[in-house]
Amino acid sequence: MRPAIKKAAWLVGVGALLMIGPPFAGSAQAASGDLAPQCVGVFKTSAVTAPAVRSVQVHHDAQANATFFFSVARDGAARMTMKAGDLEVEKTVYADGRFQLVLQAGNDRMSVALGAGLLDVQRGNRRVRLDIGQASDDDWLRVKTLLAGSRALRLLRTLAFNLEPATQRTPAGTAVMSSDAVLGFLDGDVAAVARLGQQMRAARQTRIRTVAFDEGEKDCYKTYEALVVRAADEYDACRHSFYWWDPRQQACIFVWTLEVESAWFQFLGCSAVPMKTE
Repeated sequence: MRPAIKKAAWLVGVGALLMIGPPFAGSAQAASGDLAPQCVGVFKTSAVTAPAVRSVQVHHDAQANATFFFSVARDGAARMTMKAGDLEVEKTVYADGRFQLVLQAGNDRMSVALGAGLLDVQRGNRRVRLDIGQASDDDWLRVKTLLAGSRALRLLRTLAFNLEPATQRTPAGTAVMSSDAVLGFLDGDVAAVARLGQQMRAARQTRIRTVAFDEGEKDCYKTYEALVVRAADEYDACRHSFYWWDPRQQACIFVWTLEVESAWFQFLGCSAVPMKTE
């Protein structure tokens, strides 16, 4: 059995054993409820929910007019918040790749949470929760239907397209780009994840040196990029092990997602971005 398939099977198989209760502290949890599972024994969470504390501004993308902030949650998760026009984003990521993403634009509020084997999507008072290993085509269609017409989702995807090239090599930009790929897939853009992998693979093969970062930051990004490209290679191997119409291909997407978000967590720590503790 190929390593990518073994990894996918392991994550799906143990998912039910790892999921107990909500892991996310702070404003995302207060707003979205128990959207995502907790990996017991990896992170210690507090029973007291503390409000998120916005850190100092650490990145501003002038082209997109987007301002990014970073903070550390009480349970060790990394949290990025972003404001661009009417769009507000909060993304919470754990070292093992579990994450929760909350988007809001006006009255349109949605959230996506991913743990080992479980996907939870909520928009307004509607919710779809899936066991990824058991989900059928009809289940994925329910997710797509839930997200249809979301202004917040459309703005996030438009933001990803408009980021400055320099921002795309920072923790701020990569957090948006990986979110864009996953949300694009859930919204019916089945090639969104593959495109991001191809884009980063091509950039890695034909690297152009820039003056936007010092050498330490370049090394951090190159490590992140290598991990994302490796995850993309494993994703390709995984999906090609199934017929294109087999819904089990979807599990390959979320193995990729956990690996990429874990790589982002490492990238953020390596980059020494100034953050406040919540």
